[in-house]
Amino acid sequence: MTRIKNLEMAETISNNNDITINTTLFGLCEKATYVPTGSRVKAQTFEYSSMNGERLSLLLNSNIDEINHQLDRGIIVRSTPVGNIRAEICQSADHHFLAVNLLRFSNFRYDPVDEVKYFYGHDAEVVSRLFEGQ
Repeated sequence: MTRIKNLEMAETISNNNDITINTTLFGLCEKATYVPTGSRVKAQTFEYSSMNGERLSLLLNSNIDEINHQLDRGIIVRSTPVGNIRAEICQSADHHFLAVNLLRFSNFRYDPVDEVKYFYGHDAEVVSRLFEGQ
């Protein structure tokens, strides 16, 4: 499991008023909580090919109805073991909070594709379906 403090978007997440991050045991353990529901937040990373990364970026920049429509049509954006697009996600266990950061690998480093996207409530539940089963 990925630790939030190791993500490129760590500072952005820690500055979000809806998230509290507590460290224990000399900083070895970290627990993030989505404050409105008290649900635990976990971080994950996925890598995508250029083509699938662009598809994911287009979907994330669409409105929620379009994302839901595409998911109902059966669209799947598959991750790969090694790709040049990385998606960092922080998701609450109850699926009421989701933060997504897309990064592109270039010149031996990851550069943000766009700003960190936040989804709450029903929107977070819909968008989280993009990352199920990966």
